[in-house]
Amino acid sequence: MAAFVIVISFLCGIRLLKIQLVDGAGYLSMTRESTVTEQDIEAARGQIVDANGKLLNTNKIVYNINFQFYSLEKGTENEIIYRVLTVLEKNNEKWNDSLPISKTEPYTFDEKREAAVETLKEKLNVGSYATVENCIFQLYKQYDISDKYDEKMRRAIAGVRYEMVIKEFSNVNTKFVLASDIGEDTVLELKELGALLPGVDITESWEREYLDGGIAAHLRGTVGAISAEKYEELDGYLLNDVIGLDGTEQALESELRGQRGVRTITRSADGQSVTDEVTQEPVAGKSVMLTIDAEYQSLLQDLLKYHIEYLNSPYYTTAYDATLRGKGCKSGAIVVLDVKTGGLLGAATYPTYDINDLLKDYNEVLNRPDGPLFNRALFGEYRPGSTFKTITATAGMAEGVITPEEKINCTGTYYYYAGYTPSCLGIGHYGYIPVREALRISCNIFFYETARRLGIDRLAYWAGRFGVGKDLGFELNMNLGQMSSLELFAEKNYEWYDGNIIQAGIGQCETALTPMHLAVQALTIANKGVRLEPHIVKSVYNYDFTEKLYDKEPVVAEDFSKEPNMDKYMAAVHDGMKQVASTQVNFTIDGAGWVSPYDYVGIGKENVAVKTGTPEAAVDVTNSALIGFYPADNPEIAFGLYLEKGEYTKVLAANVIQAYVTGKISTNYDDKGQPKTIL
Repeated sequence: MAAFVIVISFLCGIRLLKIQLVDGAGYLSMTRESTVTEQDIEAARGQIVDANGKLLNTNKIVYNINFQFYSLEKGTENEIIYRVLTVLEKNNEKWNDSLPISKTEPYTFDEKREAAVETLKEKLNVGSYATVENCIFQLYKQYDISDKYDEKMRRAIAGVRYEMVIKEFSNVNTKFVLASDIGEDTVLELKELGALLPGVDITESWEREYLDGGIAAHLRGTVGAISAEKYEELDGYLLNDVIGLDGTEQALESELRGQRGVRTITRSADGQSVTDEVTQEPVAGKSVMLTIDAEYQSLLQDLLKYHIEYLNSPYYTTAYDATLRGKGCKSGAIVVLDVKTGGLLGAATYPTYDINDLLKDYNEVLNRPDGPLFNRALFGEYRPGSTFKTITATAGMAEGVITPEEKINCTGTYYYYAGYTPSCLGIGHYGYIPVREALRISCNIFFYETARRLGIDRLAYWAGRFGVGKDLGFELNMNLGQMSSLELFAEKNYEWYDGNIIQAGIGQCETALTPMHLAVQALTIANKGVRLEPHIVKSVYNYDFTEKLYDKEPVVAEDFSKEPNMDKYMAAVHDGMKQVASTQVNFTIDGAGWVSPYDYVGIGKENVAVKTGTPEAAVDVTNSALIGFYPADNPEIAFGLYLEKGEYTKVLAANVIQAYVTGKISTNYDDKGQPKTIL
């Protein structure tokens, strides 16, 4: 035994000497030829909550199927893909396949993706004239897809192989995501087949989840894959990354995104793994608290929906308003701001959609009537009509062309221009009236004369101070609107007429505002000349809300409150708007006759300040607009409302305030679910 041990030890020693001394240089060379590959580890995207901490956009853990480039042996790709797809198909799972060819015979190109078809032909090196059959043949040939698979599977394998090319799967981009959010049964089945699936890796990842997807869909936004065009513009993103596509997800991309981690894989020259470790942990994105209250937002959406439904209901047609004003209204928007901070409390647009419906079938939502994807609150540009008279009044007093006490004679028709004699809403003669009364009765003649005295340049200057046609500083993308001016007409190559100034003075001509601009206008009046930037971000936190990083502070965009006599001028505008709220609406509610809508909902007309407008959208087509704030003497909220072809925005505004005060709305339906009274 001793001799045996000695012999074995001697042989081992000889072997060690050979490894270290004789072959040492060779092993050193192999070590130096080892390949180090780094893969990015996805970071959890920050969450989005409402002002009360209610989760809106969050994440859920999902399982993804990945292919690892260095573990996928060349020549075996098709068989590995076949085995994985067989499991996925059996379990009704989906996988990534953007090949612009139908998935079953007879094959056809996707007519809606012309650019993708051209890219396919370029990748396959076939002419632009190539048919779909030519492309299929070339795919099978290029990727060596055997006819031992049935035709449906050959097409599926070709789709995956092409997807790998599109996603640049290579020794540089070493991970390819085949499928995301697969079920646990599929995970278990694939893991059982692990020995037969070299190069297939199942990992945990994050996927965006949209809770209560019908609330503030346009404001919250969604995430999605990066387009090829966008990818070329971005720095630090991978093709497999997701990015905010719209709303807050897009506007706060840099805060929400987080920082990817790094997985380092070291492989020897013969392809065997040496180490596989996380060398840099991912850092989750920051979470964002919005200024909106999800419950109030939901009430605003319901109010807008009910109001529009009512205007088109048989009760309205047959029982209440013989003139049928507002009949045919299909869309509108409401924007409510915090007067003290500029924070957005709610922004409803109708029609709207549920984010989760959009993710299930984008085209179905896109093709719904009246454009639910269009965010009218931020992108709808409309003539403001008589709501603009509050700006004309302020500008006239500030420039000294009228005073709060001066009375202008309303003769029912304006005769200043020869051959152009517009009337005062067709209502008739009011006599000599001051600015407060002119606002109450919305006298066109008064504001024609005020605007003419001002001139378009000074009127446009003051409109800009209220935010008209300006970038308001809001975080989300939105349209700027426009103010009628000589510059605008020159830019559009329109001819300017002297009479345009008086139409601009009553919110007509080429002036166009978004409902957000209307709300900011109301906020500026409520603050007596201080315009704040509207904002939707309340605070930013770390991912799990255990640490607040910063609050969004109010930003003053314009302040003319301290200019001479401005408090006096604003008092006159406030008084006029309070009188508008006190004016009764010619509308029967539950048989009660003419009532103030603010008394109807129990707010009290003396506490409200509003200005209505009935702007002309086209010949014989009018919209309905309103700006206002509440309470009138110590404002908390300011709002802008707009109804395309609508009516009775005063009643809608009353309910907007009631929802703010009580957290409830009144409903009155018959047994068929139809509204019996306007809310």
